[in-house]
Amino acid sequence: MSKMHTLAVFIGRFQPFHTGHMDVVDSALAQADSLLILVGSSYRPRSWKNPFSYNERVSFIRSATENAAKPVATLPLVDTLYNDRAWTTNVRTAVTLHMRKAGLDPDATKIVLVGLEKDKSSQYLNWFPSWELNGVAPSVHNGAVLSATDLREGLFFGEGADGLADRFGGQQVAAVQQWMARMPDAAETIRKEGAFVRSYQDRIAKAEAIYGYPIPINTADAVVIQSGHILMVERKMEPGKGLWALPGGHIDPDETAEEACLRELYEEVGLDMPKGAMRGRLRARRVFDHPDRSERGWVRTEAFVFELQDRKSLEKLKAGDDAANARWVPITEITPDTIFEDHFDIIQALVPDVPFAYSSILMAQS
Repeated sequence: MSKMHTLAVFIGRFQPFHTGHMDVVDSALAQADSLLILVGSSYRPRSWKNPFSYNERVSFIRSATENAAKPVATLPLVDTLYNDRAWTTNVRTAVTLHMRKAGLDPDATKIVLVGLEKDKSSQYLNWFPSWELNGVAPSVHNGAVLSATDLREGLFFGEGADGLADRFGGQQVAAVQQWMARMPDAAETIRKEGAFVRSYQDRIAKAEAIYGYPIPINTADAVVIQSGHILMVERKMEPGKGLWALPGGHIDPDETAEEACLRELYEEVGLDMPKGAMRGRLRARRVFDHPDRSERGWVRTEAFVFELQDRKSLEKLKAGDDAANARWVPITEITPDTIFEDHFDIIQALVPDVPFAYSSILMAQS
């Protein structure tokens, strides 16, 4: 009979990796024979909340764990914001592939899921009943829980920067600072994104303080499909400057969500097709309101699906003042790494032909 091998699995975004994460790694390796770290929100564009790519985060993790006494492996994990079942399947797929690559016998491997039990975002720890659970309390420094958000604010805005190495780990902080020195343009993009998000949140907080309750921001987006293509616009300003997005925007007080959707659609892409004809092509509508869909805060959107008649020549477009560019994108080329906020998730939820083979991504890591 084969000796039982204990595999620990640690899931997180690690934006960036810090000593609090390292405490979890140490705890996992103390009870397991090997560790698999699944790096969440992989293959998403840079933003204030997710400034570092998968490969960059892997380099931070490997730098911090290179002297570990036991094997530590990493694999990417993609977001499926509106399908928790698909996300859990992705986790299991990654673990299975890792075990196969590492030569681990499933019948002789015990899987232990380790993670920080901190807030609602930790609920996934209960989604794998066949695995043993080891919830770890967050690390604390001078009475404050270590947070990657605080580390980002210190690195990019200098808030509490003097004590960053002491709080978050000298090696971990140095690795990110070296990246910032090598990638000044990317670092500046992140600062601009962060400045916009903080300003937006401040304005909302002031309004909420006046009214005494949370205030949702309501928007509308258009998913326009024609001949195997989806209509996309390039964002002209922060947040998400340079990223591709669905045409859409805020709902004005004197209009319905459908009216706002059509107004924004025609303002941003300059369609020649009459609005009445466009209304006749409306096939579906759905509200998307995941709490994490927007880094700006509580921003809800209603997406409207318009299916235009398939033909050889696509509808002509002309980018408006709010968009840098507008184009028809083949459905087969839609991937999340260049798309704003949760717009890829919206497209996946409403357009069943959008391909994004997670298993193929994992195989490419082998």
